[in-house]
Amino acid sequence: MPELSSAPPTIPANGDDDRELVPRARRARVFKKGKMVFQNGLRSLPCTVRNISDGGAMLQFDQAYLLPKEFELHIDLEDYEVTCERRWEEGLRCGVQFISEKRPVHQQRAQVLKSSDEALKNDIDERHDSPDNFFTRKHYYAQQETAPEPAQNVRPAGGGKPGFGKRR
Repeated sequence: MPELSSAPPTIPANGDDDRELVPRARRARVFKKGKMVFQNGLRSLPCTVRNISDGGAMLQFDQAYLLPKEFELHIDLEDYEVTCERRWEEGLRCGVQFISEKRPVHQQRAQVLKSSDEALKNDIDERHDSPDNFFTRKHYYAQQETAPEPAQNVRPAGGGKPGFGKRR
């Protein structure tokens, strides 16, 4: 009976079978918005990071692009950027290897998680206190004891009945 190896699977370093085999790092499945930045920050392409490890990631695109060989990867909700090298492409997906250390950057936005009940309650409270809310306006004017005057029927200057498309 053949012996089973507990070593991690290996992949060719450059996609060539005759190259030295490199152990493949374990990747975590994620679904994060990212941005591929190249040409010294003058160009960028939106992408979705589908899985990531310490040494690389798999990116997915909404449409086909001509991808650069080397670029910076910015991932939303992360506090770093990293220089990457494209290793493979297949359809709208590509695999990248990190070729620099992760550099700290300021987060573009923060992730805020709320339970559905809490989010709904906050939304209802905001709308209730809005001046555009009919019930809030009615309560406000009742306290002020002065409601705005209703618009009077205003006739056009020159008397007579207004008529659509009629000439005088």
